[in-house]
Amino acid sequence: MKLAAGHHLYPVPDGGWRAVGPEDAFLRILGPSDAVAELVDRLRASGWAGWEPAGAGAGQVAPLAQLVSALRDRGVLYDDAAAPGASVPSGIAPPVLHVAGDGPVAHLAAALAAGWAQVRRGPVDQAAVRHADVLMACAGWLPDGHWRQVEQWCARHGTAWTRCHAEGLALFAGPLTVAGRTASYADLRGRRLAAADAPDELLALWAWLDRPDQDHPEVPWPGRGVVAVAAGLLLAEIERWWATGQLPRVDVQLEVGSDGTVTRHPVLPLPVLVDSARSDEGGVAAGPAPAVRA
Repeated sequence: MKLAAGHHLYPVPDGGWRAVGPEDAFLRILGPSDAVAELVDRLRASGWAGWEPAGAGAGQVAPLAQLVSALRDRGVLYDDAAAPGASVPSGIAPPVLHVAGDGPVAHLAAALAAGWAQVRRGPVDQAAVRHADVLMACAGWLPDGHWRQVEQWCARHGTAWTRCHAEGLALFAGPLTVAGRTASYADLRGRRLAAADAPDELLALWAWLDRPDQDHPEVPWPGRGVVAVAAGLLLAEIERWWATGQLPRVDVQLEVGSDGTVTRHPVLPLPVLVDSARSDEGGVAAGPAPAVRA
């Protein structure tokens, strides 16, 4: 039995105990305080890495077992054999990550991912997409026509992909597209056009940027710190999905300003592309911290 990553068990002044997990998910623990204290002692003694109740008497194990069962149901504890991500087939081996682009974001992302993924570099064609698990396309100015083609290849071969490009003085990263589960580049593109004051002007700009015969201005790449933020955000989203199979409830494109400020732009799938599994975009009800009874 282990304490789940990002969780804490701690006492409060009234003599009770609390558990807290990511995103301030608080739990009140109702039950014998000595059982919680024993659980914390066992976890601490093993470096929070796990423990076995062997050697304890029957009278001692019963309340502790009930507490463990309740916390396991709430995701605070987990069995070694059922570790998060252990049941996700794609988490067994490192992914083949194809990083495309010659800019600083691509170079840094490839270097950072080298110790975790099988990194491949080079331009994107259908063969590169077919032989990759995840594609990270890092561009300068937005290559709209090329990315629409890339999206077709990724959907055809079941390859997840994410992207980063420069616009004005900012970098735009993501969201990660997993076909049939998350927003696509077509969704992002459509939402952008729908929100634009002058969509025809935007289309004309993208068409001009797509033309290789034009003398486009150099990309004003931001400082290394801003580049590191963009590369880190791209990789973090890929790593989380690959290790756990989990994707955000709402897909988000991240804008990294020249001063490092990160702005979140939600990207909802276009209505014609929404399937039944993603049709409910309702919120999650919030309330007081639920109690865990042991």
